[in-house]
Amino acid sequence: MINARHADPAQTTRALMLLHFCVLLWGFTAILGKWISISALNLVLWRVLLAGLCLTFVMYWRRMPWPKLSPALAVQVFLSGALIGLHWVTFYASVKWANASIGVLCMCCAPIFSALLTPLFERKKLRWHDVALALGVLPGMLAVVGGVDASFHAAIAIGVLSAALVAAFGLLNKSLVAKLDVVPLSAMQMFASALLLVIPAWLLGMQWPTQRDWPVLLIFAVFCTAMPFVWAAWALRHLSAFSAQFAINLEPVYGIALAAWLLGETKDLSLQFYLGAAAIIAAVALQGYLQVRQTMASSTPASRAD
Repeated sequence: MINARHADPAQTTRALMLLHFCVLLWGFTAILGKWISISALNLVLWRVLLAGLCLTFVMYWRRMPWPKLSPALAVQVFLSGALIGLHWVTFYASVKWANASIGVLCMCCAPIFSALLTPLFERKKLRWHDVALALGVLPGMLAVVGGVDASFHAAIAIGVLSAALVAAFGLLNKSLVAKLDVVPLSAMQMFASALLLVIPAWLLGMQWPTQRDWPVLLIFAVFCTAMPFVWAAWALRHLSAFSAQFAINLEPVYGIALAAWLLGETKDLSLQFYLGAAAIIAAVALQGYLQVRQTMASSTPASRAD
């Protein structure tokens, strides 16, 4: 993050627009996942393979070498790839078993798991005020559960599991991005995910994308996976913590709006669902705002990057 006093306004504006575009693309992935006909497991396997190849091409184009990893660091990279792969499998299972709106909304539970898991990853004491803030999403989630058909409850449960996995990935990835360049790191994570998923996909039945799936899958892998990893990494270097957090918090808003527009999901969801969704998004936004305020208040000018 940058110090706002030394920021170039034009560059900051470009970075903010690019990050919002990345968040919009991430919100769009639930729609693409619903459109692609193959199973969630096979969808993610093809996604990570194609994204890994795309990032490898970026490395070749930019003449970036593969980093040399110690055994301990290699294990961490593989584990992070496994976590993001399992997160995506459970996320798209939730989308396919229910709908895109529910899949996206369940990701708002990630802050709860992040608050609970942070002491394990960062060797810090559990901060109960963070847990209390994260638990603010629960009333909205209960309203959502009560506002959908019972057949969607299993999808909500697996969506919440997906939120736990992405929270664990985020905490592990936080330490990795400080040690490795984001492009080779992301490529290695994509290939690690593919290595984990290829055996269960083969055992359960490998599916080839249909002729209609291929264009969507290529857009999915390149423009909604590989490139946003690179673009967002650049954008975050030129934005304040508050601007970045605000943009990221809009992902469920974008996802639900796109699902209503492109998939017509409003007919399957009640007013109670949307009220619960609004409460969840508001709780997540408030938590992000308070955490950024707390971080900025505890930071000294000397500790901030210009």
